[in-house]
Amino acid sequence: MKPVNLTIDGRSVQAAPGQTILEAARDNGIRIPTLCFHKEIEATGSCWICIVELKGKNRFIPSCSTKVSEGMVVETSNAELDAMRRQSLERLLAQHCGDCLAPCELACPAGCDIPGFVAAIAKGNDREALELIRRTIPLPGILGRVCPAPCEEACRRHGVDEPVSICALKRFAADQEMAEGSELPERKPASGKRVAIVGAGPAGLTAAWYLLLGGHEVTIIDANEKAGGMMRYGIPKFRLPEAVIDADVAPLVKMGATFRFSTVFGKEADLTGLKKEHDAVLLTIGASQASKLGIPGEELDGVQSGIGFLADVADGTATAPGKSVIVIGGGNTTIDAARTALRLGAESVTILYRRGREEMPANPLEIEEAVAEGVELRLLAAPVAIEKGVAGLVVTAVEMQLGEPDASGRRRPVPVAGSEFALRADTVISATGQQVDLPAEAAASVGTERNGTVTVQRGSMLTGAAGVFAAGDCVSGPDLAIEAVRQGRLAAEAIDRFLSGGDPAATGAAMFNSTYGARDKAPHQFYDRARPAARVAVPELEAEARRRSFDEAVTGYDPEQAREEAKRCLRCRCQAVDNCRLRNLATAFGVATPITEETHEYFSIDRSGNMRFEREKCVDCGVCIRTMESVTGDVVTIREELIDHCPTGAISGR
Repeated sequence: MKPVNLTIDGRSVQAAPGQTILEAARDNGIRIPTLCFHKEIEATGSCWICIVELKGKNRFIPSCSTKVSEGMVVETSNAELDAMRRQSLERLLAQHCGDCLAPCELACPAGCDIPGFVAAIAKGNDREALELIRRTIPLPGILGRVCPAPCEEACRRHGVDEPVSICALKRFAADQEMAEGSELPERKPASGKRVAIVGAGPAGLTAAWYLLLGGHEVTIIDANEKAGGMMRYGIPKFRLPEAVIDADVAPLVKMGATFRFSTVFGKEADLTGLKKEHDAVLLTIGASQASKLGIPGEELDGVQSGIGFLADVADGTATAPGKSVIVIGGGNTTIDAARTALRLGAESVTILYRRGREEMPANPLEIEEAVAEGVELRLLAAPVAIEKGVAGLVVTAVEMQLGEPDASGRRRPVPVAGSEFALRADTVISATGQQVDLPAEAAASVGTERNGTVTVQRGSMLTGAAGVFAAGDCVSGPDLAIEAVRQGRLAAEAIDRFLSGGDPAATGAAMFNSTYGARDKAPHQFYDRARPAARVAVPELEAEARRRSFDEAVTGYDPEQAREEAKRCLRCRCQAVDNCRLRNLATAFGVATPITEETHEYFSIDRSGNMRFEREKCVDCGVCIRTMESVTGDVVTIREELIDHCPTGAISGR
């Protein structure tokens, strides 16, 4: 039969008689978005996503069910069509409710596939779990020990009993690799490009991992004798053993990374020289300069910074702190310094903090561990002077009360008049903050903020100097290691685009995410279906045994405990999130997540065999009905077709 001639998006094309506009477009390499269309079942055009404009007739028609005709002129994309598709998607999404991604993975700065690796551990697939973790966190042994786990705070299991021990499970997967070994991911072919990374902390090591995978040559420069940065020299061994750091660094060496240790940036290596020798430079120098207290006497012998004290302990040069130690501050460095002082023989360790315990920025679990070991918290108290006494140091402090919130959102501590008191100590450790120490030449080249951090374009981590990027604490100021990991990956991806001749800032649109809301906002039926199961306690040494030993305090799960804990996961993440047509379309057309108050009167999650049906994700597109009417075969075949055809994740595999 004679082909039909028509025009699609300005192109003259031919189609077989009886073909639809959608079929003709696809045969000619022209994409029209669809939701409810599937080539194996009858088309109805009910979703109104595949609409096109019939030019000259001012008509909008569904391309999946409209036949081609001679001389037809069709336009598949324009502002009006996109707006109509967006409206159709908004209408469909108003009926669709559920979590695309689980709250835990949304709370993770690195975006780790937490439900995926937890499910793998539950099934006994520890290698799969580690592979999933390393897609976003290439330092799993380290982060499995030091991350404060914002993911656990967001866990929907709170609505049943206690959150899943996500961080301990991440550590378990990493520890299994240390015991059994694992295969490294495959690198891309060599690009011939060279990247210098200044700083071997979490941001630098993370960036190195992804750049190496991308086929680039990586040289990591660090002032210390070993890799790890503050993770090695600022976190005590009883929390993070050196063997764990070495195990996380070893894959980088195997993948070809070159390390230049004992090389001080600004002295043995400068930015100008690195730029000449490399195609790109990444600064991840951290924030390793201790902040000053700003009070008289802080320069006295016996007064030292928290990071200096911990670094001395790490490299074996620390001296005994004496019987009585005062640590000033409320962050993780404060807690680490206090617990370390006990292990070096101090009989009394007191933390002075100007706010209350609830306001302490340190990990609450670490605070509990410190108190259990015998550290005293002297809260709502701040030092005003340090003097040399007859037998050591005398710290004069003043009581505080909380006033109005400051810029951080925490209530501002205000001195109480006439409340001065004195404490005696052999050693005073100041751990009130850290700053970036960037060489003057580099600072002038890349640009800095008023607080000394490096100025970057947030999408690309690109500085003011061509080909120079920055990430980690030197950008954010002192922050969590997991945040440094996130930034290291962002920088590596931007550098990869830059080295390929692309735009470093071309990050792409963020994926649409449907959600029930905060952890407590899921339907009560969601929580009611869960079987209560106590959180499996993470094994640790007794407090008395811990306080005089640098052995690792938390010993971690064994396989049986890890499987039991992993099975507590509620599986909030949509089973079809990675290939959901509704989500992909919502992303493509910039649909915002609907903000609605749901009654959830139709909530249900039903399971039959290996199939799962979630009623609130269904938008009544009719694809499942048409599939049942069209597909022939046994039960297994029909089930697979239903799962494959569903465009919204309402029908998925178990």
